[in-house]
Amino acid sequence: MIRIGVIGVGGMGNSHCNSLPNVENCEFVGVADLRLDAAQAVAEKHNIRAFQDYQELLPLVDGVVVATPPIAHTQVVVDAAEAGVHAFCEKPLSLTLAEADEMINAADKAGTHIMVGQVLRFYPVHKLGRKMVDAGDIGDIVYIETDYTGPYNAPRNRPESWYGTVGGLLENGIHKSDLINWFGGTALTVAAEAGSFSGHDDWEDYTVSLIRYDSGVVGILRWGGFLGARGTNETIIDGTEGSLRLDMAADLAYLKKRGEREWQEIVPDRSGPTHVVGELSHFVECIRDNRTPMIDGRGGKHAVAIVLATYQSAREKTKVVIS
Repeated sequence: MIRIGVIGVGGMGNSHCNSLPNVENCEFVGVADLRLDAAQAVAEKHNIRAFQDYQELLPLVDGVVVATPPIAHTQVVVDAAEAGVHAFCEKPLSLTLAEADEMINAADKAGTHIMVGQVLRFYPVHKLGRKMVDAGDIGDIVYIETDYTGPYNAPRNRPESWYGTVGGLLENGIHKSDLINWFGGTALTVAAEAGSFSGHDDWEDYTVSLIRYDSGVVGILRWGGFLGARGTNETIIDGTEGSLRLDMAADLAYLKKRGEREWQEIVPDRSGPTHVVGELSHFVECIRDNRTPMIDGRGGKHAVAIVLATYQSAREKTKVVIS
């Protein structure tokens, strides 16, 4: 059994705590949170141990789920690596690329794994899309368009929590930043626009990113609450032999081959662990089998790079080269 602990039990941390008992080959042993009362409440629910100092949790586990606010990710992941503990880090991996490098270097030195919580890869419809692309069902990818948008919702105030200091695309849109990279490959350049309906020049309500990949693929990522009454979270992938439409909300895929008039509906395989249980199951398997996670520290860093390049491009009104 792989022993897992959770550091940070608010928000997604609590979701991970509720999901871990459903993960095979996993023993959920403890939690840590600066708010000891919150950690104790979770510990009592799951009959595990609670700590205020996460350093006391590290000797008891093989891996930790790091679900603190992003500003604290770096130190926790580095400390885990130095203790020989693998880390599942909630998205975004970091607020800067330098922080990501610090975590990656620490894990490389210690021989531990970092996995980043990019949960959209574990949605059945996206897993199906990846499988169909790999099978050549639409030929070579030419263009990708993905949305993570809601209906127009403004004006609104900047959140008073840490979320208001991070930015919506980095905290939330990072999901689709990783997803488009999963299909597109290694991004070379980003040209973007960002805006606010609420007068916050440094806290965006929407972004549009045009991304070019080393494969020649061009992608567009749209995030925010600006699409009228519509809103969408679909991903469209156009290839040389056909197109895929991945409807995340309906959990359905649609395939249209070149020369065909109608879209073919395809239901993904929904058996086995998916969503949060799916990503945690993958983390446990990677620890057990000593293999690199599907979305490791370098992949997590690349998703952050897309977001930071989007901000820079919009601010400087120029195309940004990703190094």
